[in-house]
Amino acid sequence: MKLWALCLMTIALLTPAASQAKKTEDFRHSYAQVWGAAIRLIRVDQGYPIKDRDQEVGYFLFDYRDDGRMYPGSVELIRIEDQGGGPIRAVVQIPAMPSYIERMLLDKLKKKLTDEYGEPPPPAKKPDEEPAPPPSDEES
Repeated sequence: MKLWALCLMTIALLTPAASQAKKTEDFRHSYAQVWGAAIRLIRVDQGYPIKDRDQEVGYFLFDYRDDGRMYPGSVELIRIEDQGGGPIRAVVQIPAMPSYIERMLLDKLKKKLTDEYGEPPPPAKKPDEEPAPPPSDEES
């Protein structure tokens, strides 16, 4: 009985766990710009088939191709603030692949956004963040 338990424990420790890692990046471009660039990056630039998409919800599923094999992947776009333009968080997941593949796709998306739309606008200041008045010379 103890031998059986020892064998099960050894198998459990030696079996690689399924990777649930994901990579994220925040963008200050508009939601429409990030959505369009992400779709074009995956479908046109990389040539990966898109299996399902919902722009309103903010996700699409695709098949990542490596050495003739297909691995399911997903891109999710999350509106961090609902105040006009961004920021938008992009989440890329390809569970069967190393995390550097997800990072590579996010880096390509960032470059594509900059190449196509230029640098994003600076983050908007919140109304409660008013600049401090300059010191007056009368305080001597």
